[in-house]
Amino acid sequence: MQKTLSLELVGCLSDKGFSLDELVVRVKDLFEQEGMAGVVGLLSSLFDEELALRLTLGGGSWRPKPCCKEPKYALHSRDARRFRTSVGEVRIAWRRLRCVRCGKSVVPLREFLQLPKYQSKTAELEQAVAEVVSEQSYRRTFRHLALIGEIPVPKSTAHRWVMESDCDELKTDGKVVDVLFADGTGYKRRPDPTTKQNNRGEVRVALGVTSDGTVVSFGAWSGESWEEIGQAIRKNTVDVEPAAKLLVSDGEAALAEGLAHVANAQQRSHWHTVHYLDRTMWKDKATKSERRAMQTRLAGVLGIELPAEDFKHVPEEDKACIEQKTRQAEDKIDELIGELLGKGYGEAAAYVRNAKDRLFTYVRFWLATGLISPRASSMIERIMREIGRRLKRIAFGWSERGAAKMARIIIKRITTAGEWQAYWNDRLRIQDNVILFYRGIKVAS
Repeated sequence: MQKTLSLELVGCLSDKGFSLDELVVRVKDLFEQEGMAGVVGLLSSLFDEELALRLTLGGGSWRPKPCCKEPKYALHSRDARRFRTSVGEVRIAWRRLRCVRCGKSVVPLREFLQLPKYQSKTAELEQAVAEVVSEQSYRRTFRHLALIGEIPVPKSTAHRWVMESDCDELKTDGKVVDVLFADGTGYKRRPDPTTKQNNRGEVRVALGVTSDGTVVSFGAWSGESWEEIGQAIRKNTVDVEPAAKLLVSDGEAALAEGLAHVANAQQRSHWHTVHYLDRTMWKDKATKSERRAMQTRLAGVLGIELPAEDFKHVPEEDKACIEQKTRQAEDKIDELIGELLGKGYGEAAAYVRNAKDRLFTYVRFWLATGLISPRASSMIERIMREIGRRLKRIAFGWSERGAAKMARIIIKRITTAGEWQAYWNDRLRIQDNVILFYRGIKVAS
């Protein structure tokens, strides 16, 4: 179907004076409130009439699902419908046809557009809501949508749309990754007195990176232990080998133990190791100058740089030099532990001693495989920062299911933006079957 539409617009401009800004605002308001939604409604109605005419005459290439062996349609009635869209409320009075042979009725346009019987919104509006609520609260989303596009979506409705959507599903496709990152962040959840559940919740996230740099998002959980998360990761990967070659984390004991069977080896984040040394020494009542001095020394010991080339092209003497530097660094850490004990800082000494065995795993991993692995969890830290900003600073009183779902939406939008857009393109059925041209606006004679 091809139609040419003429725009009829009444413009009254006062000769007493007006500003360009006022003109722009009035035109914008007109098109946002009536114009764009009116065009969508008009084109839908025109196509509906064309479709109904073809079916009643027995022609056309598209036919609805047959109601009997030889259906024959006749005009029956009209149904007024309204749809929420990102361009405003679209009104359509579509045709209902009735089969003169079996008596069953059909709405051709609804079947052609593949709309559920009681659908009252478009998928593109649902996408807009999901993207906005991943960056700000539901309350602000309601005001934001009403401000930018006159889209009346109450916050309770937006919440229901997001919770019922499967846009947060993460696909791992059973991939085995080289490096697995895992971390958690706290948030204020909704307390439940009946189960004695307080308001201290935690979202836990696991991301992987393959040798070619592809990011694999394993998921986000709230209310599950690290052991349960490890089992969930293993279910999505090949059973004959661990899900990852190396696990990089902040060294949390429960995390390291719960995901021990998921990776061949574990690397403790250098940044976290140096950062948390300050806290343990503070508990030992060390002075601020002592804490900073020890942090500087530990950071200097951990700074072993690896060659940029693949290990097969690095001479054996260079590899031997790296091994020697690693042993020297471990000896210096032992000296640091002894110095902490000598000053009576027992908790700090125990902390460094427990961290020592997993501080140079990345070096041994490189020596064995030639792959340069991270020694800090900076990639997942960025994800956790965005999740923490949304869950902590913008809202509180989350349910565990809602917090985990919001975390997965944020992860998907950041790490696999292509998959996020592909999901919505599939939902919206964008197939280049609608083409519109703007030919200008003419003054009526």
